[in-house]
Amino acid sequence: MRKLVVLVSAAAALCGCVCERSCEEWKAPLAKHVVLIGVDGLGARWIPWNAMPNLRALRDGGLYAVGRDTFPTSSAINWATAFFGTVTEIHGYRNWNSAKPDVPPPESALKDGRLPCVFSEIRRQDPSAYTTSLYTWNGISFCQNTNAASVVKVFGGKAEYSTRDRAVIDEGVKLLDKKPKLALFYQGQVDSAGHKFGWGSEQYTNACVRVDENIGSIVEGLKRSGMWEDTVVILVADHGGEGKGHGMANLNAFEIPFLVSGPSVQGKRLREPVMLADTAPTILEVLGYRRPECWRGRAAVADR
Repeated sequence: MRKLVVLVSAAAALCGCVCERSCEEWKAPLAKHVVLIGVDGLGARWIPWNAMPNLRALRDGGLYAVGRDTFPTSSAINWATAFFGTVTEIHGYRNWNSAKPDVPPPESALKDGRLPCVFSEIRRQDPSAYTTSLYTWNGISFCQNTNAASVVKVFGGKAEYSTRDRAVIDEGVKLLDKKPKLALFYQGQVDSAGHKFGWGSEQYTNACVRVDENIGSIVEGLKRSGMWEDTVVILVADHGGEGKGHGMANLNAFEIPFLVSGPSVQGKRLREPVMLADTAPTILEVLGYRRPECWRGRAAVADR
């Protein structure tokens, strides 16, 4: 009997050590799938909520906060921040459209010679997972480990962003039949309208309306494929803007939407303040995967 007590005590002590090290890194999954909608240039202060009923429905049925991106408020830096789950000082992107890190990431942060992104971590922890990454701005290719996703497709060319964004939606919705663990739908037309006509302009609002229609198609596709009940939808942007530009240090450019929605987040809350670097850690925790130690973002979804 004494031996049994000793063994039980030792096991309890070992379990306590393991839990102490790992509970912060791993939780049971909230959902089987995540759809990540990335809307370039959608500043939190510029969202025409009354003209975006599908986005508003996701907000009202989920969790929403005004988050902050990384300085400077430009694209490559901040999409790298979202996909790599860490800050400029670690991922090394610091210029407007960096095609590679301007400063090499720390050697201690690399896995297989690269900084881990959300796609490569899913593949490393679950090699059988099916993931898709579809986008219209080629710069996304440099802000994630594209060889880690099961399907990667760039909808480039000379057509308007609105046309190419729609192609992302049409192709991505078809791929929902394969039940991807993570599916990225990137939209570029809002940023394009901001640069051409100005943030908050009529054309900017019209681009937001078209993106909202695309969001509606994604939700319909999730319901049609039987995924809706087991999916968390996350929507983020890389920056806002002012006038016809961004990159500046003011709230019009710095504040971004951070939205997490779906049946499984009912009764949850967001840990605020939310940062764009929280995107990848939130995806991994929702799906039940561990967060790499080198990431500086945290999972944004918490119990009440």
